[in-house]
Amino acid sequence: MKIPAYLLAGLLLAGLATRQPERSSPNLKTGARLGISEPVARVDTQYNHFFTRYAGWNGGDGVYSTLLPDGRIFWTFGDTFLGLVKPDRTRPSDQNVMVRNSTMIQKGETFDGFTTLNQGATTTTAGQTYFIHAKQQGGKDWYWPLDATVYNQKLQVVLSHIQKTGSGSWDFKNASIDIAICSPKTGAIEKMIANKYQGKWGYGGALCEAADGYTYLYGVIHGNLTTDVVVARAPKGDLTATWQYWNGRQWGRQPDDYSIYKDASDQFSVFRYGAKYYLFTQEIVFGRRLFLSESNSPVGPWTAKRLLYTVPPEHGTGKVITYNALVHPELSKNGDLLISYCVNASDFADNFSVPGSADRYRPYFVRITNWP
Repeated sequence: MKIPAYLLAGLLLAGLATRQPERSSPNLKTGARLGISEPVARVDTQYNHFFTRYAGWNGGDGVYSTLLPDGRIFWTFGDTFLGLVKPDRTRPSDQNVMVRNSTMIQKGETFDGFTTLNQGATTTTAGQTYFIHAKQQGGKDWYWPLDATVYNQKLQVVLSHIQKTGSGSWDFKNASIDIAICSPKTGAIEKMIANKYQGKWGYGGALCEAADGYTYLYGVIHGNLTTDVVVARAPKGDLTATWQYWNGRQWGRQPDDYSIYKDASDQFSVFRYGAKYYLFTQEIVFGRRLFLSESNSPVGPWTAKRLLYTVPPEHGTGKVITYNALVHPELSKNGDLLISYCVNASDFADNFSVPGSADRYRPYFVRITNWP
């Protein structure tokens, strides 16, 4: 399977041609836990419609959403197509440009309530990347946005600084974690904090604002077909403050490789609901199964692992892969859970020039009920 170079950083780099089944676990349930109704999933046609676009933004991955103080939603995406799409969902290659990241602000729940903030987004080939690394003009450094939070009336966006290390499709690494300070009213970038973290674990793919007043930042350790989770935390929810790192016994000033969860996907979600914390993850190596575990603490232990949803075959087999499944708690209603997952053509050329090509690189949305 040919994998395009623009996939989000940190996807498993080894053995992509080999699928492994989910490791057996005594806590794994394929349906309901005892005495609790089985989760029920339905396609969210409304949000799928919102992201089925024919002009400007028309495809992106790494889909994060953050609630702003005034009730609007701030969206970030990784590699993004900006341009035109034909009525038959053909994406013409000569009328689109791919930028390294994009942002939107959503007001209300209407199709026209979404505004793309990238400069040139309404043109066919002049769209610009939103978060620009200082060395991006050289072509070897760029940002892929991760999770975000609001602190002291400022939007703090975690950015993975990606650096090209060679000529191959997978020759890149996470060079640092930077922080963008943005206006919660306009999304405008007010300040960039470079090198907040430098190391092999890209903290910030998931953030959780915990009951103890800390914001927890989750990172990953890559092994051979494994991805384990490590965690740091920021006091009072301020990502610019000094981080502390969990070593399994106590918090310290130095990063530690203590794993709080085994075999997570490279991007996952951790969120609080009621008195519990939940870790949502996708089956590794582009798997189609989406799982949820729970804990009484933001650092685990994580138990009651259960299957929430299986991505349909048309979105995860053959010429299309699925990845980057995330939860959007701020858009979950009446006790349900809004989930997004991304699809991507395994051959880059399949994103263009044929009917339906615009739907091979984009997010899809599902709502889950009876999940707690």
